[in-house]
Amino acid sequence: MELPPADFDGAWKYALDHYVAPLLELLFPLVWRTVDWQQPVIFRDTELHQIDPDVNRGKHRIDKLVQVQAHDGTPRTIFIHLEVQSQRDPSFAERMFCYHAQIFVRERRPVISLAVLSDDQPGWHPRSFGYAEAGCVVRLDFPTVKLLELDVAMLEASDNPIAMVILIHRDAQATRGQPEERLRRKLARFRAFFRNGYAATDMRRLYRVLDQLLRLDPSMHTTVRATMRLIEQEETQMDDTFVTSIEELAFAEGIEQGRHQTLQEVVLRQLIRRCGPVPESVQHQLLTLSPEQLLELSETLLDFTSMDELQAWLARTCASA
Repeated sequence: MELPPADFDGAWKYALDHYVAPLLELLFPLVWRTVDWQQPVIFRDTELHQIDPDVNRGKHRIDKLVQVQAHDGTPRTIFIHLEVQSQRDPSFAERMFCYHAQIFVRERRPVISLAVLSDDQPGWHPRSFGYAEAGCVVRLDFPTVKLLELDVAMLEASDNPIAMVILIHRDAQATRGQPEERLRRKLARFRAFFRNGYAATDMRRLYRVLDQLLRLDPSMHTTVRATMRLIEQEETQMDDTFVTSIEELAFAEGIEQGRHQTLQEVVLRQLIRRCGPVPESVQHQLLTLSPEQLLELSETLLDFTSMDELQAWLARTCASA
């Protein structure tokens, strides 16, 4: 049974939209202690798009720019540039340097650059970029956290929702091509939601991340949801009015699936008009693409002139999933 690819980029984008503070508390505690969390937290992602229009578009990275107030008794604005990088990239450190410099030039405020390395390459750990020429020395050292190196026992013991996101992320990496093991871990993580005592809002958010990362064959969905419902009843001993019921979560998921299916149909029609008849094998590959990958394809295919270019794009995308 072939597993759909995990939507790493989509899951982390969603997680960062809701859990910047918990992420900093767990992974970058010094930065977390620097921020006055009683003051407004302002997301400035629009500015990142102006610096680099291609940011977060098919690049296997997720960037956030956050404006906060320092927690030192003196009103002071600082900017936090946070990047989640899911693939090894030889230009990564240089890009961190360029973003840092451009944000500072634009805002004229201190910038804290942070990197979460979510790839599966143990030996890759960039931490700095700089150069020296004729006595002029420039260097940026930026804190990084490698998810692959985090202690699993520490993550299991934590009730921080980002710890659970990281555990699910690592489960997705570890269970590529292993449907039975992925099913087992998905149900185990779902049970852990209840045992960790998460609030209802966090339960819904984490369920969405769970579904984006630990994807299963559609034929298994009915059985999985029924099992999850039993787990919910067993762990909560409450009736069907429980606020985190699987029926409610599945309804929201169904809406997303409907949008996904519509996007698949639109992209397929575009491809037929651009490249001619699409082989059945290629259509099957299209069905495995995430919504984010389909959106990227809908833009990229405007440059295609043959089916070979489409198949080459699919090969690169599926290999990196």
